[in-house]
Amino acid sequence: MRTWVRGWLTNEAGVPDPRQRQYAVLVLITVVAGTVLGWFFELQAPALIAGLTAVLALTATSGQSLQSDLHRFAWFGPAVVLIMAIGPVLTEVPVLAGAAVALVVFGTGMLPALGEHYRIGGQIFAAATLVSTTTGIGIREPFPVLLAAAVLGGLLALALRMLMGLSDPGRATRHAVAGTLLRPGPGVLESAAAAWRADGSATWLGEVLAGAARFRAARETLLAQAQQSDRMEAERLRAIVAEADAVAGELARAVRARACTGLPMIARRDPAEAVLARGGRQDLPDAARGLNQGLERIRASVVRRDETSVPPPAEGQRKERLLAAVRAHLSFRSSLFRHALRCTLAVTVGMVIVLLLRDPSASSLLLGLYVVLAPAARDSMTGALERTGGAVLGVTALALLISLVPFTYLLIPVVVAGMLLNMPKLRAEFQVVLSCLIVVTVVDQALVLDRPLVNVGISFAANTAVGAAIALFVGYVSYLVLPSSILPDVRGAVRSTVWAVSELLRSVRASGQGADLPKALQAANVLALRRTQDLLGMPALLDGTGEETDDDRATRSAAIALDSLRQDVATLAFRPTEEREVAVPALRAVDDLLGGKPTAKIPDVPTGSAVASELLASSLVENALHARQAIDQAFGLTNPWKSYTITFLRPERLHIR
Repeated sequence: MRTWVRGWLTNEAGVPDPRQRQYAVLVLITVVAGTVLGWFFELQAPALIAGLTAVLALTATSGQSLQSDLHRFAWFGPAVVLIMAIGPVLTEVPVLAGAAVALVVFGTGMLPALGEHYRIGGQIFAAATLVSTTTGIGIREPFPVLLAAAVLGGLLALALRMLMGLSDPGRATRHAVAGTLLRPGPGVLESAAAAWRADGSATWLGEVLAGAARFRAARETLLAQAQQSDRMEAERLRAIVAEADAVAGELARAVRARACTGLPMIARRDPAEAVLARGGRQDLPDAARGLNQGLERIRASVVRRDETSVPPPAEGQRKERLLAAVRAHLSFRSSLFRHALRCTLAVTVGMVIVLLLRDPSASSLLLGLYVVLAPAARDSMTGALERTGGAVLGVTALALLISLVPFTYLLIPVVVAGMLLNMPKLRAEFQVVLSCLIVVTVVDQALVLDRPLVNVGISFAANTAVGAAIALFVGYVSYLVLPSSILPDVRGAVRSTVWAVSELLRSVRASGQGADLPKALQAANVLALRRTQDLLGMPALLDGTGEETDDDRATRSAAIALDSLRQDVATLAFRPTEEREVAVPALRAVDDLLGGKPTAKIPDVPTGSAVASELLASSLVENALHARQAIDQAFGLTNPWKSYTITFLRPERLHIR
């Protein structure tokens, strides 16, 4: 525990972080003051609503720079405040409460199609709706008191976020951009680029991203060439990559810093020359020059630090991507739509039972049900039995604890404080959020019920079991009604996803060369989005043992790489024609890789054009290399980079059903 606290209060360099200490002190003082005042003035329920509002609002709106977090807070904060205040009032009109819960669960279940932050925000809003409308917290309080408590909680969340960000507003963005130099793998560059755009698109960070994209594409090309080379050449190529990683690590440290007056010697080293100096072949592969070009661009950008903003993309691009997401997922062919519908059906059944019982001990029913369904798993019912057992046993153990241990009401402020101090954990694992909410709800309702605590414990455990049973029943029955597959075809899913992404890529490539294919481009974008989202849900269907297998890892890698590639191509699809022309060489190379040609070669991406264009072009190559390696693993090819063939249709023949 002491080690965790020490690590939490220090930064990545191991130095005490005053912001973390200020945040921790403010959280503890606020929680203690709220608990004392709520107990002394008999305002326990309003104090709890204020605390939960602060937790939920802060969880959904943190994670990026201060500017982007405040932008999300501007629309999400009032929504959470409103639902936390109105929820207890809705319980007086059961039909309205049930309709509100069903609508929110379905709507938020579809939000993952729009991106990671929409997924997190949707899940948190659904949790807020369930807590406020079904747990009975605050039902005896007048609406003005509830509204004041929720507003106070929202203001607390805003104050905490401001405290953490005022001294260094762009810290999260710099760290995200620096991560592109430290973490290999698909999706890293796209996540950092999204954080950069949300933070105002500073020119120097855009230049760093463009350089990092070129560096990463060259790095993956060298590793792919190493797999195709003899032992001596493979060792030489891997040595160049290792030297380049060391240089990139030092540059990442400079990117994270708030200011840079100069770079250390290791950050200015040429990784290829360091390897050539040891002897052996003295010629350099083309990809090694790409490494140097990317690193040199990063060096220049880090030292100059041009804070002006890159012009934002056209508004039409966001509209086109939103329409494509709607077209792709408002269909029974979408696994995301099927799972959102499955969650809605289960929650509706559970809501009817809760309203019929009119028993405060039923407050854990819907939360337990939602834990079992795991909204992010899409079609999966994998692990549902394990989650069912965990939810029932956890509530039972908690009820026994309440029965046997005095002063258990102190668990509520402890849990609330723990949630406020562990925002990254809550954002990463939605089940942790639901589990904490179950603890708070059970403790709160057990203390206000005028029954023997043993009976209360039995009631909570029984209702949690009922909720889990509803989730299992509706989940499995829906497989018989909705079009889905209990036994997924992994290779078929990978092949169809590759086909869809390739169709989108070829449409964009044709449009960059002067062809006018608007309908085919939109149709290919819709199909690629649907296929990649389906493949992203495939690993959960395979995970039947609780242990990740080679098939799980290969499928997950292929899904992430193909989805990252699809994001790049879709972004490029709605950019101006001149930007698509810049990426034509990269599109041609990616087309060859996905088509099965056993070659790994970095294309000549022109420099001197728009930062966003160069970033996309290089990112295309990197993600295609990741995808090709994952495809080989998913197909079970023991010999990497073996040639395979996938038959493609021309874009103008593509139709979406």
